[in-house]
Amino acid sequence: MVEFLSDSKDFDNARAALLKYYSSECMVHGTYIITIAIGLFGFVQVLPFIMPLEILKRVVLLGLISSILATLTIHILGRTFLWGYLASEILRVVPKKESEIKTAEGTTVTSLQLLHQACTEYVRRRHRIIGEFSSARIWEIELWFIFFIGFSLIWLALNL
Repeated sequence: MVEFLSDSKDFDNARAALLKYYSSECMVHGTYIITIAIGLFGFVQVLPFIMPLEILKRVVLLGLISSILATLTIHILGRTFLWGYLASEILRVVPKKESEIKTAEGTTVTSLQLLHQACTEYVRRRHRIIGEFSSARIWEIELWFIFFIGFSLIWLALNL
């Protein structure tokens, strides 16, 4: 049983700890966005060296680089918005009840877990597209990567 939920000071401390965690994730993902922007500028700087290559090498190289940048940009932007929404909603979300959380045998439910589960489910329901980034698996990212490689190759082949 979660007895410390009845104590509002502990409950507020748990909310503050989650807010700090979500805010730090927003900052980290902001740094990732800056890194992607630097990668984009580097890509633009490399273009003059790629253009003299033969057509097949140029198309494959440009398609690969642009696919990687596009895939990372979409994934990181989605995750940044997700953490931002979590940070804004943690202040007003009602925590789940202990009976609503499935736990493995031998584990306990904490107030942090109750708040986090309630907040992530609320964001998934309210912001459906952004909510998908909370559980993005590696195969989904690979699928986006393959999609952008194909798109980039077709686009580059048509523009040669």
